[in-house]
Amino acid sequence: MIPTLPRLPRPASAGTPFVMMSTAVYAPNRPDNPAAFSPTIVQGMLRGDLGFHGVIVSDDLGNARQVASVSVPDRALRFLAAGGDLVLTLDNGQTAAMVGAVLARAQADPRFRAQVDASALRVLLAKQRLGLLR
Repeated sequence: MIPTLPRLPRPASAGTPFVMMSTAVYAPNRPDNPAAFSPTIVQGMLRGDLGFHGVIVSDDLGNARQVASVSVPDRALRFLAAGGDLVLTLDNGQTAAMVGAVLARAQADPRFRAQVDASALRVLLAKQRLGLLR
């Protein structure tokens, strides 16, 4: 049995605009559900318990051993569906498959589209706050 951890106070994000979500597997997650694909971790713990409101960037979803069993398009879809904002792959050959899958799901699913729109806005607002938009 896994012990229950006490709830932590909700700290402010301290102005941190971005955080990278690991592809590590943590208990009590299933071994086939890395942190980057877990709504419990991304939404529940990071956004909820820790109160993080910035941009959540994936760790490399291209070459990470923990995601190798997941199809390339599904890696992007699962990360975004879990609540992530910005998909990272170091394998440029995977980009088209990931983008195509996200566009197809966004066109077919209004709820997913709204989630992607919210992520895009979060990224743009972070860039604006950092003076990266003209």
